[in-house]
Order: sequence, then C-alpha cells, then structure tokens
Amino acid sequence: MRLAVNARVTAFSMGGQQRVTAEILKRLGPVEAVAPSRPLGGVKGHAWEQFVLPARTMGQLLWSPSATGPIVKRAQVVTLHDVAFLDAPEFFSANFARAYRMLLPPLLKRAAAIVTVSEFSRQRIAHWYELEPHKIEIIGNGVSEQFHRYGPDAIAATRAALDLPRRYYLLQATSDRRKNLARALEAWAAALPGLPSDLHLVVSGNLARTHVFGDMGPIGDAPRVKLVGYVADEHMGPLIAGAEAFLFPTLYEGFGLPIIEAMACGAPVLTSAATATQEVAGEAALLVDPTSVAEIAAGMKALADDSWLRSRLSAAGEQRAKLFSWDDAAARYSRLFADLGADMGV
Repeated sequence: MRLAVNARVTAFSMGGQQRVTAEILKRLGPVEAVAPSRPLGGVKGHAWEQFVLPARTMGQLLWSPSATGPIVKRAQVVTLHDVAFLDAPEFFSANFARAYRMLLPPLLKRAAAIVTVSEFSRQRIAHWYELEPHKIEIIGNGVSEQFHRYGPDAIAATRAALDLPRRYYLLQATSDRRKNLARALEAWAAALPGLPSDLHLVVSGNLARTHVFGDMGPIGDAPRVKLVGYVADEHMGPLIAGAEAFLFPTLYEGFGLPIIEAMACGAPVLTSAATATQEVAGEAALLVDPTSVAEIAAGMKALADDSWLRSRLSAAGEQRAKLFSWDDAAARYSRLFADLGADMGV
C-alpha cells in the first residue's frame, strides 16, 4: 500500500486536530507526509489542497485528517471531527463556515471512507449528509505521553515559569466561542464569594484565531484571573497536574480531547453535559449545563468544598483516561488503510 497524508494542518500551533494528526503519524510507520513548503491557511490553503495535493499524491491512498481534502481524489480517507459549522454556525466566521459548507458535500460523497471520533459526531454527520451511520467509522482519540501525574518539583517549575498562583483552577479556552469563556468567567465571578480566598482561576489557550471563529466579543473581567495564553507542551502536563480542578464547560465538542488529557494528569474534571463531552467523560467528571452560569458556578463551589468529590473524580478520571490509546487508534487506522489499499489497488 502506498499511503500519503495531507499534513497541511501540522504547520499550525498544536491544537486538537494537530495533535491527532501528529500522534497517528508517529505510529503509522513509513508514510509520505505531504505539506506546503510554508504554512497556508484560508483560501490559499484550500487552493493548495484542491490543485497541488492531488498531483503530488497520484497513485496513492490519501488520508486527510482535518476535515478538508481534494474533492477530485477518490482514493482518500477523510477524518471529520465534528460538524459544528453546521450545528452551530454562529460560532464561526462567515467565510470559514461558507467554505466548509461548499467543500464537504462533494468531498464526503467521493471519499473512499469517512472517519470521525465519537458516536455523537457520527450521528450528526449522518444527519447532515444523509449517510447511513454504520458507513462512518469511529476511531477515537488517545492520551499523549506528556499527560500523566507529575511530582511537586515539576509542578513547581512550571508554576515558576508561568508565574502562577499556588492554588488555582485551570480553565482551557480559546477564541472559539464554543469554549464558553465569557460564561465561565461570569460563573467564576458568581462563585468567588464561596471559594477560598487564595484560589485563583488560570485560563490557558490561544485567543487569537478570529479568522476561523470570528470576533469572540467581550469576555468580561473578574478578580483573581490570570490569562497565560498558549502553553507549550513541556508545561501543559504539569500545569494541569498542579490544578485543583480542570474546567472545560464547552458548548460543543466532537470529542473533547482536553478532558482525557486532564484526567490522565490526575486533575478532577468539570465539563459539559452536552454533545460528545459526556460520552467521553462518562461518570468520571462533574457534568454541568454549559449554558447555565449558576450551574457552572455551583460546580466550581462543589469542587472547592468537597475533598472527597475531588479525590473520587481524580481516581475515576485516571482510570477513564486509560481507555483512550493512540496506539489503538493508529492500529485501527492502519487496518482501514490496508483494507482500502487492497480494494483500490494502491
């Protein structure tokens, strides 16, 4: 089998889809990763995929791991993580949503196989594109090696490097309004009178991707909040492990990779009783209504007040995270590629 990977997405800063691509690529063995000579986004990126990529992968099976790929290519596996641009278009820039609405129908119609990451996403893809759900393969995500429990020295080093308070909750959010940052900060402000006076909120994540998600609007202001922005991999694990709780009250996820990464680090997790997050978290997280400021705030206070709850969620989460393996995901992709390669003669 001759396999090529559409690696355009790997040129950008590490996010969920970049991590999936990188982790699977490491485990596939010899494979040709095809990418532009420099990072290309927007119209230029789509043009490269449609006109340059097919010529460079002629006679090969192509894996497009980040939703888009060349429409003319039939020998192609497309991984579509979610259809948020259809379910919740208000969270995206008009140009981004329009481009995906145009590209995806012909791409999915011609592709040899479609992969997604959760049962939730499979059902939503099937709904929007009028596909039989069983024709969409589910291959979930895994936990990368840097996400595990850390000792006090590593946590202290990251605390010093990022100038963190000693006690904190960690909220992971970006400029993507699905991540619910404004509402989470409002909940934090509401919860503050009932929280320990030395407990802070640390917010990590890239807040600058307005070309994809549009203007995120005002996020408000709240006391004892520290924004640390994008955090490098070397510090992300200890940052999570040092948190008294990990907060991810997102409005929409096709999977929710940060949930299992935080669980693997031993952090008690608060996340949403919505979309794929409850599917991924199971009973190992505190689930809240992400549209309710009061419920998010109550969850924050419950985690602060109840040490038994924190301990239970930490232990349950660590066991839950072990169910998600990049080795298993890569093996399933390898079998899919081999079967398709044999059927299509590539």
